[in-house]
Amino acid sequence: MSDATAPGPVTSDAGLSSALTDQLDEAVRAVPGVDALYSAAPLVATVVASVIATTVEAVTGRPKSNSPVAVDEKKGGLEIAVKIGVTAPYAAIDVSRRVHNAITEQLGQHGNPDVAGIAVTVARID
Repeated sequence: MSDATAPGPVTSDAGLSSALTDQLDEAVRAVPGVDALYSAAPLVATVVASVIATTVEAVTGRPKSNSPVAVDEKKGGLEIAVKIGVTAPYAAIDVSRRVHNAITEQLGQHGNPDVAGIAVTVARID
């Protein structure tokens, strides 16, 4: 987990490929104990980002990402936020750490871009 605040509304198409965002999504979903992934961006920001991504998709032909993982490019590096649901018998703190590690590992496969913060929020525990 990180002390970073949740990032802004920008998702995959602010200079990042949708493939990276989708891979982060897959990495988070593969963590044992994660049974749901929720949008980490505020609703209004999610709608705006979706409209922008759809427009970019129409103009460039690149598919947009449907991942709820929020990635925001800041001067200090990427800010990544993810909101998860945790299922029993897993401890939320352990799952959160594994999610953080999975994101870090996935970023390592993309050349270790500068990261300003990774925020993992547990939205639901079953």
